[in-house]
Amino acid sequence: SAEWKGTNTKMWTIKPTMCLLLAFTSLSLSSATVLSHGHKDVPSFVIDLDLPPKERYLEILPYYNDTVWGFYNDYFAKDFVLRDALYGISAKRGPEPEEMMEEIQGLADASRLPVKFVKAIQMLYELQTLMVPVTNVSFPHLADMLEGEHARWFDDIPAEFEPLATRLPWRGPGCTGIIATNKEDGVVYHARNLDFSPLKVMSKLVYNGVFKKNGTELFQSQMIAGYTMIITGIKLGPNGYAIERNTRYTDHKGGNKEMLSHLFSGRPLNGWALRKIMETESEYEKAVAAIASAPYVSTEYAIVSGVKKGTILSKNPDNVAFRQVLGQANPEEPMDYIIMTNFDFFFHDIREFFDPTGHGGFGKPTRRVAAQKTLNATLAAGQPLTPDVLFSVINEQYVIADTVFQAVLSVEKAMWNISQPLLS
Repeated sequence: SAEWKGTNTKMWTIKPTMCLLLAFTSLSLSSATVLSHGHKDVPSFVIDLDLPPKERYLEILPYYNDTVWGFYNDYFAKDFVLRDALYGISAKRGPEPEEMMEEIQGLADASRLPVKFVKAIQMLYELQTLMVPVTNVSFPHLADMLEGEHARWFDDIPAEFEPLATRLPWRGPGCTGIIATNKEDGVVYHARNLDFSPLKVMSKLVYNGVFKKNGTELFQSQMIAGYTMIITGIKLGPNGYAIERNTRYTDHKGGNKEMLSHLFSGRPLNGWALRKIMETESEYEKAVAAIASAPYVSTEYAIVSGVKKGTILSKNPDNVAFRQVLGQANPEEPMDYIIMTNFDFFFHDIREFFDPTGHGGFGKPTRRVAAQKTLNATLAAGQPLTPDVLFSVINEQYVIADTVFQAVLSVEKAMWNISQPLLS
């Protein structure tokens, strides 16, 4: 298996790892190929919630300001069609919650970027759902697609916002998340890839945020510079939890218009709702219940792991469309693990097989299928799903894509093993 360095940490303390990987080898349990690439550490910064919101990111900005300005100049400054559409949708949404608006203003003031731009990019996860305007045309939605007003494969996007689906430079966030039980000791581990392009830009914006209040660490979260919300986070405690966010595309015609309606209604953005949950909830069950009931702007997956437990919530804005629970019967998954990329495979979502990320799909293995092949082969050989195995899986051909961040973590073991793959 791949050589992997776990972080041996004292309970309730976490440190980002040193580089995880020295060399890769092919897994012996299957025909999967673990790609040969190095890894680097993720920079870590304290985000002190006792500071005024405008001052919380001042330490971070000098490290990333040139990259963010390059991103703005390359993709937005001269593209008036895209910029006007992005600013228009942000203006129509109106202000964010006061605390968030002050953080945005602080980022804009310190970076000298237009505040309109900093505010608008906070919607990146929600707007990402517009980028696959094809509905799920397979069971259980196929019948609706063949008759009446639903006899179209494409979900409409209002003309004024079509540039957001066709011209936004970011692709992703594509993701792979696995929650698995190591049958040797019963410990639950959680592995995660965050795929986000353009790779050359997004890979330079990743950092680890240590959120503190009253001098005490609340949680840690993988962050993207300029974005105030969590993407992958861990909150330690006897019954703590970790959260991974994955983009989920709409599952019915009209879903895009519903998302835009929620966006304009002023609902808190998904990531802000999750950040507030991580700030206030310490218990796994309460966090899962809060995520399930939180009104979202857009569809999204919440992959949540805890001490000897885990669940994946396929969120609609107002409810949970599907729930996978570790250790229970789930479609196409054994009891030992649950997995999610970006498609409702349990509803036989045909879009998954046309997903080019990871250079799969179109007759080649998708990210999920490739990962499950190795996971299942490992179990069939009587071997446990260890952190080493999981780290190998997320670095396999067809699983890794435009990956800018990786984690292997465990709440029970206080493990927050994070790195960035060095991809060309």
